[in-house]
Amino acid sequence: MTEKQITLDRMQKELREMPSSPQRLELCQEFVALADREKARAQQISGRYDLAWAYATAGDPAKALPVCAEFLQMQEETPNTSGKPHLEAVLAVNIACLACDLACDLPQIPLEQCDALLTEFRRQVRTYGMGERLWQSYAGKVAAMTGDLRGLADHLSRFQAAPRDDTSDCEVCEAGLTARFMLALGREDEAVDIAVELLKQGKYCGEEPWTLLAILTEDALNRRDLDVAERYATAMLIQPVKRPADLRRAGTLLRMEAAFGAGEDGIKLLARCLPWTENLWDQRLRFYFYLGAADFCQAYSAQHAKLKLPPVPGFTDRPENGLYDCAALARWFWDQAEEIGGRFDRRNGCPNYGRQLRAVRRD
Repeated sequence: MTEKQITLDRMQKELREMPSSPQRLELCQEFVALADREKARAQQISGRYDLAWAYATAGDPAKALPVCAEFLQMQEETPNTSGKPHLEAVLAVNIACLACDLACDLPQIPLEQCDALLTEFRRQVRTYGMGERLWQSYAGKVAAMTGDLRGLADHLSRFQAAPRDDTSDCEVCEAGLTARFMLALGREDEAVDIAVELLKQGKYCGEEPWTLLAILTEDALNRRDLDVAERYATAMLIQPVKRPADLRRAGTLLRMEAAFGAGEDGIKLLARCLPWTENLWDQRLRFYFYLGAADFCQAYSAQHAKLKLPPVPGFTDRPENGLYDCAALARWFWDQAEEIGGRFDRRNGCPNYGRQLRAVRRD
């Protein structure tokens, strides 16, 4: 093994042991640049896998898309560079999935490009003979995103029938996704049963079942069924809101605060979450948080003219004393939610976000 090869192996081991961070992203970039200079093909390919995920989790996710494409092209041109064909197949399917997932969550990416990436994802699944279950789940997401309920029902059926393999999501994430598909198809009782079972067994993973519970809570709030909403919202509090990925749940909890009196607990939650919105790429999370924040501030303004908060990222007229005009802040949050939702709806050709705005807004 050459000295340069030893250096590459050491760098890659180091970066894979690091948590997601800007520093890890920089090391991934350095690694890929060195592998390219040395024309170390195996490291060129594996480094791009690491770099794509680093962009997706700690940098600019849009920059992950061309890196995903480079990875797939290079692996197709020189397969089995690692001597581990099964591992390479898993990585190819996963990177195609990542590209599709990111594109759908970025409203600036045209729908045609989302469709093309979904097609490429399908091609990788067929090439390697694995990932059918994962692909059906993402095809279902695109169908739900564009309002194609017939397609969603078909993909849900095929997803449930396909066997699990080494590319599949964890069972908790799959259960949450299944329930969300069922809700979109009007099968609420089945979705609720899934949520209850996950809670009963104490099975949690990432955003599940919290996203599912948020959707159920929001649906109950939209129907003004506060007893049901409170039951689901209470379950959401089993784990605390403590990171940017929790902003969807935070938005729903702010709506609950608005419905039940808009008090100090809502102010504390709003203040805790506001810093997370600064430079946050995930527009879906921002939408739901802004929607909840707007609802809370509008409800709070009925009794209070001012609201003391830390700096609100993006709000141009920041008061030096931290006392914001409640009504003005509510309007600003509404405007942000409407702008983001409008971008998604125009891209997707479906008024999903507009419907949610209309269900919440009270003038």
